[in-house]
Amino acid sequence: MTTKARFRFLAILIPALAFTITACSSEKPGNATPATSPITSPSSSHGNGSENVFGDLKACDLLEPTTTSKGFDPPVVETAESDNGCAAQKRRYASVSIYLVPEAGIDQLSPGQGTKIPTKVGGREAVEIPGDSGTEACTVAIAVTPNARMTASTSLNEGTNEEACALARELAVAAEPKLPRVG
Repeated sequence: MTTKARFRFLAILIPALAFTITACSSEKPGNATPATSPITSPSSSHGNGSENVFGDLKACDLLEPTTTSKGFDPPVVETAESDNGCAAQKRRYASVSIYLVPEAGIDQLSPGQGTKIPTKVGGREAVEIPGDSGTEACTVAIAVTPNARMTASTSLNEGTNEEACALARELAVAAEPKLPRVG
């Protein structure tokens, strides 16, 4: 069972157990009858009433085809920017990641130490941020909706921001056709 599945199971189990334990009291004689209380299950919304635009799409499915062909280690799930992220590294070369962020668009993306440069990827609005986490780094973010984005980030061991951006763009261009078209 995955960690996420365990949390979902516990999110359902704990309130149900708490309800069961508090349903009976030894203070009052008689027959115990449970109070009617709806048990809600976790939904796919993110608290703002919007559905996750990415559905079952996984970041590792977007990252793996490009990184494997370049000799990177197998990608691993990562959750620094969202619950749907993936990273891979190639020893002495670079670390790369892709995140699917369903609750924040490219306008909400912080440029860090870099500067946002508007661009397009596959006809979609996007931004490129050379130097977002210092030298030898770059992020390319693609708008999926005004409030959802995909980010492709690169951090090189040696090189320039321009070289990092070339790799981040390559990841973004390869992933873009698999992103949902909304609207």
